[in-house]
Amino acid sequence: MKIAVDIDGVLADQVSAVLLEIEKDYGLKYSKSDINRAHWSFAGIEIWSEIGRLLADPEYVMRVPLIDGSQKAIKQLCERDVIVVTARRPNAEEATRRWLREHFPCLTQYYHARTGTKHNIPSDVLIDDLDMNIVEFVRSNPDRRGILFLHPWSLNGTDIEDYADQVYYCPQWQSVMKAIDEIAGDKN
Repeated sequence: MKIAVDIDGVLADQVSAVLLEIEKDYGLKYSKSDINRAHWSFAGIEIWSEIGRLLADPEYVMRVPLIDGSQKAIKQLCERDVIVVTARRPNAEEATRRWLREHFPCLTQYYHARTGTKHNIPSDVLIDDLDMNIVEFVRSNPDRRGILFLHPWSLNGTDIEDYADQVYYCPQWQSVMKAIDEIAGDKN
């Protein structure tokens, strides 16, 4: 069983990092709970535009903190066949790979998924924080499983409930690991 793990919102606490920069650059203070959808905007600026701008700075990439529990879980997951996947822009790839080597040295397989291509990921399971990516992945093959790493922005009005038998909803890494064990048990 091959497992694909997204970076932002699953391994990297991108939203906390970008909110600190928004406060510093614009004087606006928000919390993670304010970000209630994927295309959230502040002062007429979409958060994804801001993240894209910031990811062009290697120093910013290296400062992005970890999601709680991610290092311990990945250490355990690396006993399996794991691939890291991201839709970050190519200009962030070198710094992203350096960030991964520093925090997750066992993650050596890297897949760059451009926006709207997560159905092409060569894996059986996808762990991601956006419902649209999970739906795209599981819709492409009924044998695939998706693990939605829940955040306030994770649910965006997709038809994810139509894939209830393929999707697990997990608010932290401990529940992700339980879901993986359950999926692995079903595959045997």
